[in-house]
Amino acid sequence: MAVVVNVSHRFPRTGSRAEQLAVVRGDWPVPEVDNPEAFADSDDAQELLDAADVLIAAAGNEVVDVQRITGLQVDEGGHVRFETVDEPVLGGMIGQRLRPGAAWEPGESWPVKLADAAGTVSEYLELVGEPGRGDGEPAPADAAEAADAAASGDLSDDLELGGFRLVLGADGNLVVTPPAGRSVTVLAAHEG
Repeated sequence: MAVVVNVSHRFPRTGSRAEQLAVVRGDWPVPEVDNPEAFADSDDAQELLDAADVLIAAAGNEVVDVQRITGLQVDEGGHVRFETVDEPVLGGMIGQRLRPGAAWEPGESWPVKLADAAGTVSEYLELVGEPGRGDGEPAPADAAEAADAAASGDLSDDLELGGFRLVLGADGNLVVTPPAGRSVTVLAAHEG
């Protein structure tokens, strides 16, 4: 599952990356939780912990950031602050509209919701539609092409190796996401 957060009134579109990440990672409320002890006993908090895989930030139901959740902290007031790293595999979601079920409907005000996705690249990409459209129709953008590739088996689901995530696209490009504090070195083969 994905954690989707509504950053509509706080996201600094022209701010620095650090300012944007501070808002996305946030200090998010959990229903009926006002301290760390209540968080530990809360069914809603447990559901959030179980879902804490991908963090999708939306402003006006448009995706403005996607992060891989690596952990979380609970403050004295029971609010959650996510620890994250960039999620380049899902970068195609940025700029697209959330589909019904993941999007906020008129009258909904709670800023955190869970969106049903089983953790595969294609299921996360199915949470969005075309930029500027709220009709849920597939977008002819990179995200939709990646979803089609994943559905046809041309794009592997995540492979994890020593904490590193690898995804090989149908185009032959490999995306490697290292765990926090680790790096990737690429050595180009050459004929000689």
